[in-house]
Amino acid sequence: MLTKFLETIRQSINRPLQYYEDICVRCGACIDACHFYAYSRDQAHIPAYRMRLVKQLKQSGISGNGTLLNWYRESQEVDDRTMDELHKAIEECTGCRRCVTFCPFDLDTALLVGSARFSLMQEGQLGMEMVPEIGGAEISKGEIVDLTKEFYLEQMQEMEIQLQKDFAPDLRIPVEKEGARVLYVPLVGEHAIIPAAKIFHAAGEDWTISLFTATNHSYFVGDMAKAKQAANWIVQEAQRLGVQAIVYPECGHATRTLLYYFDDWFKKEIAGIERMNIVQLTSSYLQEGKIRVQADIFDTPLTYHDPCNLGRNGGIYEEPRTLIQATATDFRELSPSRELNWCCGGGGGLVAEPEMETVRMKAGRKKAEQLQQSRAEWIITACENCKTQLEDLNEHYKLGVEIKGVIDLVADALIL
Repeated sequence: MLTKFLETIRQSINRPLQYYEDICVRCGACIDACHFYAYSRDQAHIPAYRMRLVKQLKQSGISGNGTLLNWYRESQEVDDRTMDELHKAIEECTGCRRCVTFCPFDLDTALLVGSARFSLMQEGQLGMEMVPEIGGAEISKGEIVDLTKEFYLEQMQEMEIQLQKDFAPDLRIPVEKEGARVLYVPLVGEHAIIPAAKIFHAAGEDWTISLFTATNHSYFVGDMAKAKQAANWIVQEAQRLGVQAIVYPECGHATRTLLYYFDDWFKKEIAGIERMNIVQLTSSYLQEGKIRVQADIFDTPLTYHDPCNLGRNGGIYEEPRTLIQATATDFRELSPSRELNWCCGGGGGLVAEPEMETVRMKAGRKKAEQLQQSRAEWIITACENCKTQLEDLNEHYKLGVEIKGVIDLVADALIL
């Protein structure tokens, strides 16, 4: 039992993970940082216990000649209880890294979760199901893109016509425009394209839209080889079109791969190409005077939820607040916020796994309490997974709020 898991996890423990395992003193500073543990009080949800459990499983059985330091080794018998704990410890985690903020040694248990999820997948039925399938589809998209291009172009044309009618008669949604400055890589759906198209038009940006989507579900399960494959289609497109910048939409995990993994994956290929999130770019437009907005157009009480992958894991705190405060009169900070903000409970791929819905609602309880305490009527955020989770929390806890994106506010407040 767990033979393939153990083989894979032993091979995937790199120097940082080995360091984390060795230095964790189980001080407990991370316990109350976890939104899963906050509701469950289950030791499997304690970040330090997760580290200990995987270390014990790694050391189970005989290694080497079976004698060296066997007296020192910790081991864990693989029984039904262990299997249940392992599933909770590895699958019921969003990788929000709030525990890292509280750890006196900055130990990154999210890195362990990625390696362990990939190792669990090797056992077949033990790992996530939908997330790897979506990740595979993102890779195959590049192989069939020519077959779907005509339909995609029709969709863009329909959106363009509607925007010309409703917003600006000369607005364009260019596709495969060579030499454009910006390659915008959207999410699936017009909600990720229309606000961006309005902002690009108002800023007079020279842009083109990607044939691909920014999401990268292989990242959620620690399959970094496939994550790189999916991202490679976008890099090839950027090179082929000769763009100067790649811009990602309001998507936390995708932005994290763009800003922090592309350097390792495509160091030569992306040399000289800027990379940023749409919120960062829009904030620069506003500060440079390339766009104008109706100041104080929104008087509804609103707050901002810091997506973990943009905020705590990406350092993007000020740009969304700059945009919100440029358009709103009643902005209320959550408590705590920024690096201490509670995760909404939907990250790490959990939103895409139907059987995780009950777990997600429980894990989001701390966030729901935060939102209730703010007395905000609009919840603004800048991540697709967060929006989905917040909508579900809104319904589950009967919060009576509306969920909106940062660039939605800007697009609705633009002055042409």
